[in-house]
Parts: sequence; C-alpha cells; structure tokens
Amino acid sequence: MRFPLLLCAHNHIKNDIVDRRYNIPSLSSLVAFEAVARLRGFARAAEELNTSQPAISRHIRNLEIRYGVAFFNRDKSPVALTSKGSQFYAGVVQGFNALENAIEDLKQVDNRVTLVCSHSVSHLLLMPRYGNLRNALGNEAELRIMTAEYNLIEAAVDTGGDIVFEYSETEPDTEHVLVCEEQIKPVGTPEMVRRALDALSGKCEAPPLLRLQKENFGWVDWIDWWRAHPEYADWPISEEFDSYVYLLEAAALGQGLGLGWRSFVDPYLARGDLVEMPVDWHSTSTKVYARLTHFGQKNPAARKCLSLLANLQ
Repeated sequence: MRFPLLLCAHNHIKNDIVDRRYNIPSLSSLVAFEAVARLRGFARAAEELNTSQPAISRHIRNLEIRYGVAFFNRDKSPVALTSKGSQFYAGVVQGFNALENAIEDLKQVDNRVTLVCSHSVSHLLLMPRYGNLRNALGNEAELRIMTAEYNLIEAAVDTGGDIVFEYSETEPDTEHVLVCEEQIKPVGTPEMVRRALDALSGKCEAPPLLRLQKENFGWVDWIDWWRAHPEYADWPISEEFDSYVYLLEAAALGQGLGLGWRSFVDPYLARGDLVEMPVDWHSTSTKVYARLTHFGQKNPAARKCLSLLANLQ
C-alpha cells in the first residue's frame, strides 16, 4: 500500500526539479559587476574583460534598474560599493567560486582534501604554516583551501568542503580539533607601542586605534578590551576596516594600534612588523575549531589532515 505514496512523492520531487527556473541576471552582467567591484573602476573592468567602458556601464545600470538599488557610489574615486552592493558582491563571488569549484571537481582526484575557511584564517593561520601541513600530510592527498565570507562558509561547505574552520564558544557536535583559543592584546609598530605606553603614563596623547568595521561574529572588539582595561577607554578610533588582514597591514604600517589575536598575529610578531603591548593576553571563551563536514567524514585523507591541524604550528 505504501508504494503508490512513494511513487507520488518521487514524481513530486522530480516535477519540482524539472519546473525549477533560476531568476538570475545574465552571466555577462554578473561578470561585469564582479570585475568593477574587485577592480574598483569601470575602465579597469572594461580593460580586463576586453570590452568597452559603455558596455560595462550598461551591464551595471541594467542590474541596478532590475533590482531597484544602487550597487556603486560613483561620487567616490575609485568607485566604492554601497552596502547593498557589498552584500550582492559577496553572493556573486560565492556563486562564482562554487561554479569554479564544480568545474575543478570534474578533474578531482579521490584523495583531495578541501579546507573551507574565512580569508583571515587562510591568510593568517593556514598560509604561514602551509608548508609544514603539506609536508606532514605527505603525498597521500592534494590539499586545497577554499575561502569565503564568514557568513557564507556553510554555503561553501555544500560545494564539497571536507574540513571547515569555525569560531565558536561551544565545541562542534561532529568530529573536530581545537586550532587556537581567542587571546588578544593591543599590537603595533615599536614606535606606536612606545607612544601608547607614554599615553598611559600621561606623557602624550593616546595613539589612534584601528577597528574592524563589519560584524565580527564574536571576535573581541575595543569595547570589550575597554571593559577589561578602562585606562584605554577614551582612546580614539581613527579608522575602521572590513578585513582583519587589512587591519593588521595598517597596524604594521604605523597607522595605529590594533587588537592582535594570538596565532593570527604570530607572523607579524615573528617578523618584527608588530610588537605586543607589555600586558597579559586577554582570554575569552571563543575558540577556532576545525571540524569534518559530511564530505570529510567519508574521506580518510581529510581525517588525517584534521589530526594534523590540532598541532598547527
């Protein structure tokens, strides 16, 4: 008696797939938009795509008319994304990455391990230690790193990621390892740290502070630091960044003090580009975990890679 019901359900799913249509703009419009946003200019996008600037402008204008929003602030030079434009750009890049990964997967070898993480984890945690990880993994697997905006990481996992990096106050409920704990303190160039110490002694004005602009998903901010260290509370925020990597680069150029997350800031400290304020590391309950996805649970090479990440040095 159950077979007709199962058949109906199967036919319903099949019909949904057949009837599915994606209401998205043309690929050429999306390619034009991505190029303008990445290169921050219509002329540069036209040059890269080997087309004319008016053609690029038409693509962008058609997109803006279609969705009733402005994607770019054209009054600035170079052009800058609006808040809606930034949101759309993140989705477009994620979609292009997924498409590119799908194409790569056509050639995928059975022993590939794909790590999915934010740009900050990739640039600051993984890449300085990539050689050690690659050597420890040996020739048993091909290693690939896929980056995505943090709020889009789960979507990236669905494209075939084996191991995902997450910030959390609680342990994942799947197989995982602890990569590092959140321990922070102010960092800056030697000159900026000396100025900060003089400011704490009342000898000069406080140095400028550098802050993450976007939602930080639980990362400690200056507001949290001020609560634990009120002596810094009246120090001015001079500049905000939408990337932790850019913030550390600005700090290394002497533009102000930033909050350094231990393990993330290690490469800068090792090179001497940044030095620590002589205070204790401030610890929180937030940690970085690497966990197996449902793809990784079926991949023996991913499980070996996960164990190596527990000792990522």
